[in-house]
Amino acid sequence: MSARGAKKKKPTSKSAKAGVLFPVARMRRYLKGMTHHFRIGAGAPVYMAAVIEYLTAEILELAGNAARDNKKGRVTPRHILLAVANDEELKQLLKHVTIASGGVLPWIHHELLHRKRGGIQLKPPTAAQDGPSASKAKKPKAKVIPAALPPPSPPKGGKASAKGKALKPPKGFKPSADAVAATSAGGFTILSEKKLFLGQKMTVIQGDLVKITADAIVHPTSSNFFMGGEVGQALEKAGGKDFRKELDDLSKEHGNLDTAGAAMCPGHNFPAKFVIHCNGPTWSTNDAMQLLDKTVKNCLMLAEEENLSSIAFPSIGSGRAGFPKQTAAQIILRSISNYFVTCMTSSLKQVYFVLFDPESVAVYTSELGKLDS
Repeated sequence: MSARGAKKKKPTSKSAKAGVLFPVARMRRYLKGMTHHFRIGAGAPVYMAAVIEYLTAEILELAGNAARDNKKGRVTPRHILLAVANDEELKQLLKHVTIASGGVLPWIHHELLHRKRGGIQLKPPTAAQDGPSASKAKKPKAKVIPAALPPPSPPKGGKASAKGKALKPPKGFKPSADAVAATSAGGFTILSEKKLFLGQKMTVIQGDLVKITADAIVHPTSSNFFMGGEVGQALEKAGGKDFRKELDDLSKEHGNLDTAGAAMCPGHNFPAKFVIHCNGPTWSTNDAMQLLDKTVKNCLMLAEEENLSSIAFPSIGSGRAGFPKQTAAQIILRSISNYFVTCMTSSLKQVYFVLFDPESVAVYTSELGKLDS
């Protein structure tokens, strides 16, 4: 029979059938041209188009954020380079790729930022910054205080770390009046600070965790909310009966904490509004590094749920948990940096690392300086 009267169906492209934007037929043609002696399956060009489309969307999203951070309305090769360089996976994927007109990451080696006299450490520009100000190291406003200042005296009944060496100021060093005020305010010494890609700040300070003015402080504990550690004892002493009641209620409601789990309760009689209790792994645990990374991210997610803007960490993982201090610091700092890269919007703007013993201070200050922002 003749189908002369039947309407012709509008042809549907392979991209439309596959639900992708990139051209599937063109991908197939390229594959056949490059691998002419191999058979090309029907799903190969579809898969290739989908992967390239995903990578393109990911890079454009990050590049758009970089353009916005630099107050630009147009995405340029410079913003694409910043997007790729500040994403760990994209950086690994495109490590042999040169982006034309992309420039380089603003970075000055820390040893070059130390003055021979005065001991003031200049703050290097972060990778998220661009323009004329990024190429010149600026002297900070009394916020980065040299790590060479002596640590505060240990609390009554406590002992300073035997492993760490006392930090002594260089000969002839005289801190400015602003620096002295910043050091004496609340008993804290701000040692180092780094601004992350999306504007969050990570700051290493020296002092008492319980006295820090932050929305939440982190308490490393066990599965049954043990309060016998240094942080736990300080919280229980400062919080009194009110805080102990909050903790008992949380324990009854939540039950035991899983490894890498975290739970939060209100704080009492100290500046922090909340306390996040986390059950981190021990160094002997299988997948200890991955579990510590998960512990840190769970703490950050709990803070996000309450729409908090600041959180304070002690040196978790390096006490009874048995992690080497340098390894724990590397994992924690990288975990926080990666967390803010993956979640493109966050209520958290400030992350403190509140340390006491000189060894932890030296490790965190050094590792924060090495961290790619």
